[in-house]
Amino acid sequence: MALIPRRDQLPIPPKTAKVYNTVCQYCNVGCGYKVYVWPVGEQGGPKPNQNAFGLDLSQPQPPLAGLSYTETMHAVTVGKDGRQYHVVMVPAKDSPINRGDYSIRGGTNALTVWSLDRGTQDRLTYPLLRVGDQFQAITWQDALTLMGLLIKGIRDRDGNDDNIAVKCYDHGGSGQGFEDNYAAGKLFFSALSVKHIAIHNRPAYNSEVWGSRERGVHELNYDYSDARLADTIVLWGANSYETATVFYVEHMLPNIQGATIPEKQQAYEKGEPAEAGRLIVIDPRKTSSYTVAETVAKDRVMLIRPNLGTDYILANAIARVVWERGYYDMAYLQARTDMGLFEEYKKKSLKLDMPYGEFMAWAERITGVPRAQIERAADWIAKPKAGGFKRRTLTIYEKGIIWNMKNYDQVAAIVQLAVLTHNIGRAGTGCGRQGGHQEGYVRPPAPTPGSIYRGGPPVNVDKFLVEGKGKFYWVIANDPYLSTPNNQVFRKRIHERTKKLTKALGAGGEPGTIRERAQKILDILYSDPDALFLVVQDIYMTETARDAHLILPAAGWGEANETSINCNSRLLRLYEKFMDPPGEAKPDWEIFKWVGLRIAELYRAEGKAKEAEKFEFGKNWKTDEDVFLAGAEEFSDNRVSEEDEAKLEAENYKGVTYKFLKEVGQEGIRTPVRRDPKTGKLVGTLRRYTHKFGTPDGKFKWYGSDDWEGYPAEVAKYLEGDKAKAYPFWVTTGRAQTLWQTAYHDRHLPEKAMALPLPYVEVNPEDAKRLGLQSGDLVEVYNEEGNGTFLVYVTDAVKPGMLFLVMYHWRGTSNSLTSGYTDPKTTIPWYKGTRANLRKVAGAIPSIQQTASLLQQNKFD
Repeated sequence: MALIPRRDQLPIPPKTAKVYNTVCQYCNVGCGYKVYVWPVGEQGGPKPNQNAFGLDLSQPQPPLAGLSYTETMHAVTVGKDGRQYHVVMVPAKDSPINRGDYSIRGGTNALTVWSLDRGTQDRLTYPLLRVGDQFQAITWQDALTLMGLLIKGIRDRDGNDDNIAVKCYDHGGSGQGFEDNYAAGKLFFSALSVKHIAIHNRPAYNSEVWGSRERGVHELNYDYSDARLADTIVLWGANSYETATVFYVEHMLPNIQGATIPEKQQAYEKGEPAEAGRLIVIDPRKTSSYTVAETVAKDRVMLIRPNLGTDYILANAIARVVWERGYYDMAYLQARTDMGLFEEYKKKSLKLDMPYGEFMAWAERITGVPRAQIERAADWIAKPKAGGFKRRTLTIYEKGIIWNMKNYDQVAAIVQLAVLTHNIGRAGTGCGRQGGHQEGYVRPPAPTPGSIYRGGPPVNVDKFLVEGKGKFYWVIANDPYLSTPNNQVFRKRIHERTKKLTKALGAGGEPGTIRERAQKILDILYSDPDALFLVVQDIYMTETARDAHLILPAAGWGEANETSINCNSRLLRLYEKFMDPPGEAKPDWEIFKWVGLRIAELYRAEGKAKEAEKFEFGKNWKTDEDVFLAGAEEFSDNRVSEEDEAKLEAENYKGVTYKFLKEVGQEGIRTPVRRDPKTGKLVGTLRRYTHKFGTPDGKFKWYGSDDWEGYPAEVAKYLEGDKAKAYPFWVTTGRAQTLWQTAYHDRHLPEKAMALPLPYVEVNPEDAKRLGLQSGDLVEVYNEEGNGTFLVYVTDAVKPGMLFLVMYHWRGTSNSLTSGYTDPKTTIPWYKGTRANLRKVAGAIPSIQQTASLLQQNKFD
């Protein structure tokens, strides 16, 4: 019997099927999809005039170039009218990003729709209130009343909002686009003034790239076409094949293979050499992004494996080689950068007071990267081409850098290397994030500070809660029990605090009405400062939700209109609504609106009209587009010339409407959107900073890196004395292509859950042999922060003495072992480095060994 039921044929969408444009809900790439919806019981035919595809399905589709339509691209959902509907999602041929291609993430989008006969039937469909040890269904009216009474009650007693803590997304995609983000900002920043707010994947409200933004470079500044035009692509802590698959295979890999040379000849200057591209992968692991490219272009691929936490020293060392060898344009630096600050950069980052040989020996000792490899990397990045033409290098960094030790200095060092070599603002260049998922950020100003250089760093909300502070904790569309750092400690502490409230609520009998419940909750919270009220707003019952007192069901991707930009092009498109949310689930923006209006009602009942007005921000919001258009007013005037695009916010979409986005379809428009002063037409921005940088005077602001000071105390404790022997392995963490984020959808999809049934640890063959381990064994990985049980993959992807743990698996998360360290300049955690040990667990799980692939994950020969 098959593990997953198979079908002999797939339903064909008839000509009458409704067709929608959308974008994949998952990663940063933003692949386009066409969605076909029609009632169950109707069927199209194989001839072009009989089906909505307009294709002859009686003949096989041509390989690669044909329509991709597989079993995982079809599902059946139920509408508000009670009827069942076929839903088919196929990759869009007219999308410039994926061109009809797809990854395992996008290829299973259809399986995530709410269905009565799949795992997604577990979606939250109505508000749930904890009564004793059970969750009971309640109405939205009661849920909103409880929220309003508690939020108002806390702020009335305190005179401020400092006892309200929030964990909320600030990205697009996955159902949270500009619309939901703007509504969140209006509630938490305009109506309330929430200072204890954290972003979904980190313990504070902060930017992971202040080290770039404060130099004048927003992290999204290049275009997908630059990956096709670059002489050299640098993937720095970015495993693109795994986490941005289609961007890698459609745009990076063809460049490495030489397939984009004609495009280069069109884009380059006259006489400029155009050759097959090169790839530098900088990562402590031998990632799939390296091994795939190595199979097609061994001589044009380089792997650099620095010691954990030392990347900023490596970036500065490459920059020193660039300086010594004269691979820079002084006229460009003088015209476009702050030369006063450049002296600080030369002194602190390049260490020009230290002789070159001595400096390189010092960098080699710290980073573990041989001098020859550092110098070769500098040549590949910046050595002028024949004829004196500047090399074109695109540098893409991601979690391996932004979740690294000393976040600020890591990011700053890499962007400064790019500016030193004039590799921003030209075709085939750029320096920015790969992105986690798509972006959709627009909010009023936050009441939180910036980096240490801008009044910060922001408060660590995790520590705030663990220390027993705060009374009301609202978790929105994320699962901190899996994703927050040092989360074994965090989970235990939040459980203790919420349990105190739950137990006290039941003493003497549960309150009979919502108002009585709200009053009793407030009395408990102020009599026992350690008690905590927890609200979770999500699409599934998450690990965090199990300790909640109130659960609010949210609409997901495809269940409302939304807009986001992808990360490789800032391409703004409309993700059209193509199905109804299940039960009573509502879009996040609507939940925020109604919470605000309920609080306003309570204030008006007391005659406090002025206070009520702040919470009526959404009273005129009837549609998704109403919120989208309201958000646009937060952006500055975009009637500027092309030369002044750097003045605009990276996501500025002022003037764009849903009608416009429907007209442009998958082509979208790149942000920042300008209204051309001469023509009045909306114009997208292909790539940024060709003319100026995003600073008041338009000049790049240099920064002198901190000196190497060793590892923070939270990790350094494992490097000395008995602990060095007790915890001999360095540990780094990352993602797997199969699973997305906390696997909120994926754990409900057998096609994915069976591929990775348990969290895994990569172990080098030398270590495996010494410890008597083989692929498929179970081990406990542990340190003083926490522990977890992992399935062993024996692979040379990791060096001897290093382990790699997959993040966020629902059976065990690597973040149980990460420390509570955060960069003192930004409060960004170091997810990617700690120490641990492992021990073999007796026995095995036969079903896992029978169904899971135990092949080395990074071998393609």
